[in-house]
Amino acid sequence: MPKHSELPPVSTDEARDRRGFRRIGTRIEGRIVFAGVDSDCIVHEMSATGALVECLPLPALGAQLALDVPNVGCALGRAVRHEDNLVCIELTTAPEKRDRLADKLILAAFHFPPDE
Repeated sequence: MPKHSELPPVSTDEARDRRGFRRIGTRIEGRIVFAGVDSDCIVHEMSATGALVECLPLPALGAQLALDVPNVGCALGRAVRHEDNLVCIELTTAPEKRDRLADKLILAAFHFPPDE
């Protein structure tokens, strides 16, 4: 097996294809809690293992946080990237709960579709 440094770089499209759970586009108002901050947020994309969330202030990169999404549930995670006023969150959803969370997300997306 080749070492990691010997492997060819993976394109963003290939990385998306390897995701175990599809990102669901939404516009759900929720809450985000981190480092003493409890703030309203808007979830623009979410999967069982990650989310793209609009909030102010933004959590520091690497910050542990909790994301509460109505009709979906609460998930723990950490901030991994900023994009303008958005934070990309890596969720630490237990493997046995991921399928159920993905089902809830699909239903929530019907009620709160993303902006066109």
